[in-house]
Order: sequence, then C-alpha cells, then structure tokens
Amino acid sequence: MANLSNFAHRLDAVMDLTGPVIGVMLLVVGIETYRDGGSLGWPIAGAALLVINLWVAWRRLARRRTPTPSS
Repeated sequence: MANLSNFAHRLDAVMDLTGPVIGVMLLVVGIETYRDGGSLGWPIAGAALLVINLWVAWRRLARRRTPTPSS
C-alpha cells in the first residue's frame, strides 16, 4: 500500500509547478495574438499571470524546504 501522505505532498508540489507552465502558455498565446493584430492586453495578462504564479510557487516550495521546529 502506498504512503498516501507522501503521495499527497508530491502531488501538491507538482500542482505548484503547473501554475508557471500555464502562465508561459498564456504568455505565448498572448504574444501570438498580439502579432496577429489582437489587443496588447493579452501578452500583459500572460506576463502578469506568469510572474504571480512564479512568486506563489517560489514561496510554497521554499516553505517546504525549511524544516519545522519539532515540539
């Protein structure tokens, strides 16, 4: 039987890393849309989403690395 707690922690880490991937995809689509004559708002929104997702992932992964004090 698998250790569910270990599996859940790994799944949580993978989910944290999917945010920046989605941000990059939106940025690429936004740039392509802008090149095809679309609004400048799409690449700006993609860049903002990417920066926010990177910041959140950095904070959550850094929190996982720091050891918690044992009681």
